[in-house]
Amino acid sequence: MNTFKLQTLDFPSNCKINKHDFSIYNPDVQFSEQNNLYYLNEDLLQVEFEDLNLVVDLGWYGEISSNKGEFKIYVIKDKNWESPLKIESSKSQIEISSKLQKILETINS
Repeated sequence: MNTFKLQTLDFPSNCKINKHDFSIYNPDVQFSEQNNLYYLNEDLLQVEFEDLNLVVDLGWYGEISSNKGEFKIYVIKDKNWESPLKIESSKSQIEISSKLQKILETINS
């Protein structure tokens, strides 16, 4: 199995990183069932902005063995998981990383 490093992100100073298991593994182009089992799940990254009562949550949702799925980012306000402020998705790890960074920058500005 390949070893994929964690995705480098520019985290704002006012956020708390609750979890960061988001690697540079891109199942869109580097698929193997073994890598999917190891690197993909619904709990890849969670960042909390306590002062704004916001959570940014990233996971991979789909079928591990068939590689039918996608990364999803949820922006949650006041712990209201039923009505996210924003949802972004992509099959590409590179694209979702870019979307995630833009979300973090927008919240921080």
